[in-house]
Amino acid sequence: MSDLKDKIKDLLNSADYRKSTMTPSEWAVKNRVLTTDVSPRPGKFSFDYTPYWKEVLDTVSLNHPAHTIGVMKGAQIGASTAFMENAIGYLISEQPGNILFLTGAADLAEEAMEKKVDNMIYQSGLSDLIKPNVVKKKNARTGDTKKGKEFPGGSIIAGAAGNHKLLRQRSVQFGFIDDFENAKNASKESGSTRQMIEQRFAAYGSKKKIYYISTPEVKQTSNIEPVYELGDQRRYHVPCPCCGDYIIIEWSLSIDNVTYGVTYQLNEQGELIENTVGYTCQSCGGFFKEKHKSEMLRNGEWRATATPSEEGFYSYHVSSLYAPPGMYSWTYYVRQYLRANPKDGDVDETQMQTFMNLCLGKTYEEKGKTLKATKLQSNVRDYDIGVIPEKVSRNDGNGQVILLTCGCDLNGKVDDARLDYEITAWTETGSSYSIKHGSIGTFVPRENSKKHIEDREHWSYKMEEPNNVWDEFTNIIESVYETDTGRRMKIAITGVDTGNTYEGNAYYYVESQRHKGNVFALKGKDVNKSRRFGVDTPTFKKSRERGDLYLVEVNQVKDTLASSMEMNWNQKFDQPPGFMNYPIPSGGLYTYKNYFSHFEAEHRIIEKNRNGIGVSAMWVKKNSGVQNHLFDCRVYNIALKDMFSSFILNESKIKNGTWKDVVNLFLGE
Repeated sequence: MSDLKDKIKDLLNSADYRKSTMTPSEWAVKNRVLTTDVSPRPGKFSFDYTPYWKEVLDTVSLNHPAHTIGVMKGAQIGASTAFMENAIGYLISEQPGNILFLTGAADLAEEAMEKKVDNMIYQSGLSDLIKPNVVKKKNARTGDTKKGKEFPGGSIIAGAAGNHKLLRQRSVQFGFIDDFENAKNASKESGSTRQMIEQRFAAYGSKKKIYYISTPEVKQTSNIEPVYELGDQRRYHVPCPCCGDYIIIEWSLSIDNVTYGVTYQLNEQGELIENTVGYTCQSCGGFFKEKHKSEMLRNGEWRATATPSEEGFYSYHVSSLYAPPGMYSWTYYVRQYLRANPKDGDVDETQMQTFMNLCLGKTYEEKGKTLKATKLQSNVRDYDIGVIPEKVSRNDGNGQVILLTCGCDLNGKVDDARLDYEITAWTETGSSYSIKHGSIGTFVPRENSKKHIEDREHWSYKMEEPNNVWDEFTNIIESVYETDTGRRMKIAITGVDTGNTYEGNAYYYVESQRHKGNVFALKGKDVNKSRRFGVDTPTFKKSRERGDLYLVEVNQVKDTLASSMEMNWNQKFDQPPGFMNYPIPSGGLYTYKNYFSHFEAEHRIIEKNRNGIGVSAMWVKKNSGVQNHLFDCRVYNIALKDMFSSFILNESKIKNGTWKDVVNLFLGE
């Protein structure tokens, strides 16, 4: 009954809007005032700066035929200020109705409401239309709150796009789903998020306005790309200053073996010659500089490039190459591209994805990966095994060493044991320096003779045995390690592998260390299952079966590790966060055979659906003969860093904290 009343109220409200002869873009130019809080160009709003948002904004009018609109875009090109905030202001002022404002996360929606929407309302003279905050029964607040606002003829509610409970409670006419790429695309209870969103607009039929807005990410799990492809796929065409033909600004086009688009030259050292950056027209072959961009943008126009799946389904794509003067230039994006594609190195897949997503506004297709250990060997730095290289870290731009972790991997049998371990130092930026690795027990290669195997000493996982691996391992994790700056540090958190047939002995050791509070049992979660692309899961979670056991999302962590392994470092700049550093090899440690070869023992396999689209991936050993133990140790060390961060943030009552927050706590900031 209450649902029926709500629907009737919504329909009555939708019929009670103030009919305006003013278009949304005209309203914005007449009423919107920008402050330094929201724009580097304060003062009266003008479309001279970002003219490509004018048409998109005007689709908000009920006189416009668009009812579903997808906007796939690059980053930092003015969408929030010129489009979404103006659209909300116009609706409140001229065309009121119920508005749903969603983002990928609830806290981001609330922050946008408080910092951007509130500012827009105040600076546009709409404050008198917003009902005051009123406390009703059970402390429920209405009117003007951080989650919503009420005004004559309508309201606006903010929340997370993946909050299916919120979506079930609303019937709305206007919807802005920002950062749609980061909304979970489904839930077991409610099904498709997009279907759930669109059902909230059913009462309004062709009078609805649903906007899906996002910078894309991974192709296999993209939310925004399918929406864009269902629309008429509009691109912003601008006149070439050389020939006058209308063209799309593209990064690179190959036509008859000739390259057009953004072009540049490098010197003999492979460095960018800045004054060569410009654009080669795909229509006439003429070359022009970015100084012409402002005029080109002002005279540009949107043109549909496809037939939409249904009438009224509009979609827009605009890359950051269209960013107006004052924002990032073509030269900046050329540098980003060159960092991802070094002249004398492999493509940095992480930086290449960032370039594709944030600059070009296009999805990035996940690929299978085969790791190369030789790349890691080039990351050897000038410090000795067993020393924490804090001076080196500072010189590399990584700051202080914050944390020591130790992960171990168990192999062999109960009475023929070998424990592999590695100690890792983590810096302010999240980059790492390997301190020491080793094996306790006896490593026996398969090619060794049976006689040699029988002659060797056997170690045990049984703590009561005199030659058990645990006594020596305890000495290692309880030792004090010194930095080259004179500080003394101990390992803050240790993880013991329990995903094997001798897990009982491993648990027994962890329990014996419980009073010290820094040794935890670890086990890989779903190691034999593919991980679906786009699933946002924590690195670890606490097991329900044991209070001291933590389950590690190994496929996810290995993806992170693979990205770090592929990083390139131009030593003219600080190291990129996450870079992996190693000591000078000695005593058989940190050699290719005994260490680095473990990092190329596995490869990432993509699983595809019946349409040939990759939907999930998992890491598997290339064959049964390769050794991956120290690769697993690093996986556990990454998980331990995240566990330590979680423990510290929870203890400090910091919600949604990051490694930077942990560092600030450590440094007393």
